[in-house]
Amino acid sequence: MQRIAPRDLFVEVGYGPNFADQLIQNAFSQLFEGDPIDERICFDASDDMSYIIDIGHDDIRSEGMSYGMFIAALTGHDKLFQKLWNFAKKYLRNNSGPHQGFFSWQVSTTDFSMMDPGAAPDGEEYIAAALLIAAKKFNRDDYKQEAIELINCMMDKPVNELVGPMIDHKQMLIKFSPVLGNDFTDPSYHTFAFYRAYAEATGDNRWLQVLDKSLEYIQKAAHPVTGLCGDYSEYDGTPKAMPWFPESNCFSGDAWRVALNLSVDYSLFRGHECEKEICTRLLNFFHSRRPYLADYATDGSPYPHQGRNATPGIIAMNAAATQVLDQGDPLITPFVKDLAALSVPYRFWRYYDGMLYIIGLLATAGKIEF
Repeated sequence: MQRIAPRDLFVEVGYGPNFADQLIQNAFSQLFEGDPIDERICFDASDDMSYIIDIGHDDIRSEGMSYGMFIAALTGHDKLFQKLWNFAKKYLRNNSGPHQGFFSWQVSTTDFSMMDPGAAPDGEEYIAAALLIAAKKFNRDDYKQEAIELINCMMDKPVNELVGPMIDHKQMLIKFSPVLGNDFTDPSYHTFAFYRAYAEATGDNRWLQVLDKSLEYIQKAAHPVTGLCGDYSEYDGTPKAMPWFPESNCFSGDAWRVALNLSVDYSLFRGHECEKEICTRLLNFFHSRRPYLADYATDGSPYPHQGRNATPGIIAMNAAATQVLDQGDPLITPFVKDLAALSVPYRFWRYYDGMLYIIGLLATAGKIEF
């Protein structure tokens, strides 16, 4: 894969050369090592295992474990990475049964038992990416082999009475869930840059098909004026409302991450021009609505109930999106300065906002790499 030289957008808008490193260090220290009541989300299960808690919901999620591994790999924390991976393998991975090979999306904080053995594919996607990054960063071929095993399972898990692969082989798109019957998707699960890394690691060029199909899909899923996606959608891009989440056809917490996925691929590999176009559309939408909210209908009209004020999570994702813009573009400065002005998320809802905050810092500073 041909890679593009990284850009530190904090430097481009006038901050010092060590500014981003300090923000990242502050965020890591607080979220992974800070006060257990109000700051940290990472805790030790034993001398050789650690886990990430979704504080607001009091559970452990494959999403959070995968983000923790991703952050630990990119920031060079090899011992923490190993401890998170040890925990994930012991308590989240299904080692038998219909879900074998996949990771439980939700585990209890009380006894580490699976609350639901089913998988949410973004967890597997980030775990696999984190393992590939850690393999290079820490010179650990075993991590690469474990990543390849997981990537192959995501693509080709044999279908049983309940579960199949995470890729819909007819659509060549990531599914919302590998449990049979979940024939729709989540726009934020389309991790374009990861698919390039999977193809390179495994030699399986079907992942490049997934990349191409995902790029076709996202152009239909992103609203033609606002650039906003729904949290869930049909394979043809139509936003999808679910009975148990009637607002899932709107832009909210999941969909914030689409901008990150687009911008990481474009900035690392000079991906498809549509990635730049969608991010630009989205940034123009938010810039025209300052002080913007965190939740909208995809056409930019109001959310079905009162939308939240912008949280650190969406602010971080929008700053990351500016990586697609040309140097000197006037849209870069306000979004990067929004991110630079934030405090590290703390207290009750610090888990999701905190994870996206630190990943957004890494992306905006040009520190995501494969």
